[in-house]
Amino acid sequence: MLNLIPNSSSFSDSIASRAAFFTKAAATIYLIREHVAELTVCVGPSMMPTFNPRGDIVLVDHISVTAGLINVGDVVIARSIQNPQHVVCKRVLGMEGDYVELAPPLKAGSCRRVKVPQGHVWLQGDNYYNSTDSRHYGPVPYAVLRGRVVVKVWPPWEFGWVKNKRPHVPTHIY
Repeated sequence: MLNLIPNSSSFSDSIASRAAFFTKAAATIYLIREHVAELTVCVGPSMMPTFNPRGDIVLVDHISVTAGLINVGDVVIARSIQNPQHVVCKRVLGMEGDYVELAPPLKAGSCRRVKVPQGHVWLQGDNYYNSTDSRHYGPVPYAVLRGRVVVKVWPPWEFGWVKNKRPHVPTHIY
């Protein structure tokens, strides 16, 4: 006679084995995403022309932040100071101890000089005239940095390394 009921012992072992596999896979993916690297989308006009305002998919390296390897000119992902539920994509224009000189708004005022305090960085969008950044909320604690943007993955015709550079904006670092 044909037995249509599986052996309950082997069936339970199979389910337990699959559950263990998926749990380990999920934990591995989580650890990689949180501590090694992840793909994310940079959206908005603040990083033009480096990134498209409609959004680019980028690879973010988390090890650089943990190891303290962030430098002036790097593009980083950070928790928003204004809304910690969001992340922002900005360029590091000053590290702790640097003096950042800010040009005045269009047609008014004089330059302002700000010293980046210990444990902080100065973040600014490449699109100087359309970015909410450290010029608005001041230096940002290093602890809110999530990772360094290393590769633009999408769109495919723009695939490549994200260069460490200082944009040509009216800001000076001393």
